[in-house]
Amino acid sequence: MYKILFFISVGIILILILLIISTVTKINYIKKILEDVIAGNFSRKIMINNNFKFIANLVSNINLITDKLQEAKNDNLEKADIMSKMVSNISHDFKTPLTSLIGYVELIKQSKNLSLEEINEYLDIIHNKACYLNSTLENFFYLSRLEANDEKFNIQKINLSDVIQEQVLFFYNDFKTIGITPVLECPKEEVYVLADRVSVGRILNNLLSNSLKYGKDGNKVGIHIYEDKDYIYTEVWNNGKGIDKKDLPLVFNRLYTAEESRNSKLSGNGIGLSIVKELVKGNKGSISVKSISFKKTAFTFSLPKINL
Repeated sequence: MYKILFFISVGIILILILLIISTVTKINYIKKILEDVIAGNFSRKIMINNNFKFIANLVSNINLITDKLQEAKNDNLEKADIMSKMVSNISHDFKTPLTSLIGYVELIKQSKNLSLEEINEYLDIIHNKACYLNSTLENFFYLSRLEANDEKFNIQKINLSDVIQEQVLFFYNDFKTIGITPVLECPKEEVYVLADRVSVGRILNNLLSNSLKYGKDGNKVGIHIYEDKDYIYTEVWNNGKGIDKKDLPLVFNRLYTAEESRNSKLSGNGIGLSIVKELVKGNKGSISVKSISFKKTAFTFSLPKINL
């Protein structure tokens, strides 16, 4: 009887020793993985099976943490890439007008035979270039404030119909100059939304300006208003060349512009649509874009409606 108990005890002790050795081995393996993670290798995963619940939970939590760290690393790399492209784009947009501006200043300084009319002409050019640079800087800092949630929105009941009419009148001469017909498809009754009037005006201004720049190959720019239970939708469209399918997911990205339009005559610096996206978000709405070349390119944003 005692021999049987002795052998059972020895067997139990051996099993416990094996379990302890196995557990220590696994813990050392976990320790090694953690050392790699601490060194910055967030792609490492702990791949072991264990019957002990506390070790299984530990492994699961460690793998979850490394996944989060890897996501954060990838996000930082993406932001660094965006920042690099942003600096490159800003440098591009500043270099040409700055070079031109400096050139005209040098011309005025060095040329002794310029007439007053020529000097005024060059000064007008310098003024326009300086205004462009100033506007670019203002937009950049404005977008930075929006993204940092430093811009305050005065959300209240506003007459969307009035804001639309104001913006269409603002661009009327531009429409007329390049032969574009504005098409308004709005309800006869006044349309009210809960929004910040100033930012809604800026949203429409940027979208109409965008339509003039990219839709001038067509002959129409339109605004269409419709609604559902909770939102009023404003569609700003044109029938110009449109946007390539591959570019559609990117148009609201910070400082993104299609390569074809990286020139000051055709486009701005890509900040405008990023500002629009942030302003729509600040007004508790959403924005989307669809494009069929020479048929319809439409930016549609929503604003909360007032349910009477």
